[in-house]
Amino acid sequence: MLKEGIAFYFRGIVMKHQEVVIYAHTYDFKNDEGKLVQSGEIHILSKKQSSSNEKGVSNGHKIAQVEVPFEVVQKIIGQVPAVCDIEYEINVVNKALVLLSRNVQVIKQIESLNILEEKDRLAEELL
Repeated sequence: MLKEGIAFYFRGIVMKHQEVVIYAHTYDFKNDEGKLVQSGEIHILSKKQSSSNEKGVSNGHKIAQVEVPFEVVQKIIGQVPAVCDIEYEINVVNKALVLLSRNVQVIKQIESLNILEEKDRLAEELL
C-alpha cells in the first residue's frame, strides 16, 4: 500500500535540469505490433567525477544516453554540442518510478569541447 501511495505522489512531477548535450540523433524502429515508430536519443556529458572503492578507481566523464521524443530531437539536431535545459517527468511504469525526458531547449551552443581543443593543441605541439 505504501509503494502505491508513493508512486501516485510522484506521478507527473516535472523537473528541469541543465545538461551538456554532446550528441543527438533520430531513428525508426518497429514496435511489437509491427508499426513503424520514430524516436530520438541524446547523449549527455556528466560532470567530471572520480571515485575509489573495493572494485577499483575511476576518473573522468560519463555519458548518459537518454531517449527523447522524435520531435524534440529534430529541433536540436545541428545545434549540439550545447548547454541545454532538459525537462524530465517522473512517471510510474510497471510499478517503478521512471524519469522520462519531455523537452530539450538549447541555451547556448558550444563551438567545440575544451577536451578536443586540448587534444588538438597537444598534437600540434608534438609535430
